[in-house]
Amino acid sequence: MVLTTLVFIPGLLSDSIVWRPIAEAAGALMPVHHADVTHDTSIPAMASRILAEVQGDLIAVGHSMGGRVAMEMARQAPERIRGLVLANTGYQPRREGEEAKRQQMIDLGNRDMAALADQWLPPMLAPSRTDDTELLGHLKTMVLRASPVVHERQIRALLDRPDAGAYMANFKCPVLLVAAREDGWSPIAQHREIAEVVPDAELAVIQNAGHFAPVERAEDVASAICDWLHRRFGGAIPEKKAIPDTPLFDRAGSIRGYRINKMAMALGQPANREAFKANEEAYLERFGLTPEEKAAVMRRDWHEMVRLGGNLFFILKIAAVDPTPITQIGAAQAGMSHDDFLYERLGKKRNG
Repeated sequence: MVLTTLVFIPGLLSDSIVWRPIAEAAGALMPVHHADVTHDTSIPAMASRILAEVQGDLIAVGHSMGGRVAMEMARQAPERIRGLVLANTGYQPRREGEEAKRQQMIDLGNRDMAALADQWLPPMLAPSRTDDTELLGHLKTMVLRASPVVHERQIRALLDRPDAGAYMANFKCPVLLVAAREDGWSPIAQHREIAEVVPDAELAVIQNAGHFAPVERAEDVASAICDWLHRRFGGAIPEKKAIPDTPLFDRAGSIRGYRINKMAMALGQPANREAFKANEEAYLERFGLTPEEKAAVMRRDWHEMVRLGGNLFFILKIAAVDPTPITQIGAAQAGMSHDDFLYERLGKKRNG
């Protein structure tokens, strides 16, 4: 059986790092494929290539230019597209005077891709992030992975882009539009125009983010997308059969436990382990844990962490900071007392 695949499509001069945190969160829901849009000279060709690479039904998740590719996929193969997520994108054809501006960027990229990145990236971010040297450096490194040839190829594809407004009213699948409050390149109004035409559309607005919202506010974008996927496609994937009396890290758990699991996974980095040991509460605050989640972690209530969506693979990293017997964590996953777990699962004698 071929399952529905989440296909993540990056935009201009972008690659999988734009979608990686969201893909990691959503990957618990269904299989994931990262599309490569660096080879083709047109939006239709990019869409056709992705459709050929992935078998079965798809949910296409596109950022910026990737959103246009996703819409073109829905035009080419409507019977295979189960849903669309369109983030920081547009639908109109080439505007008057656009070619000259785009040519200036092509010329700059052909001379110096680093200079192109320095000019292009800051306006793509929320004004409050333009002095974030770590974020800009992260994105600049991504841009420099693309060659001037790829840049020009993608710009030519954008100049000849289809008018999605001519066909988006025909979309039969549900569509999630993700707009950012401070995106001056693809404003909220543009996404509202799409929502007014598409028969089954929802709009999520990400606060304090610009055009690169999936990078600037990864957790907020992941939450919006995972919530939508769970609501609209909760029954689309066969559930794994449960081991008796053992909670599963299933679709609902992956969404519920996103914060606590991300926090625990970050403990794989030495600096984060030191921060955790130095001020545990402050460390947990960085990941936006709820009071209930913080309390469970701070009292090392493994059963409660599992109930809140904690997955053993992730929360075991907490046990590495202050060692906890693996049998105690296994008992929590099984919802049993430690003594009962030792007796019933491992054949140990009861205390006393």
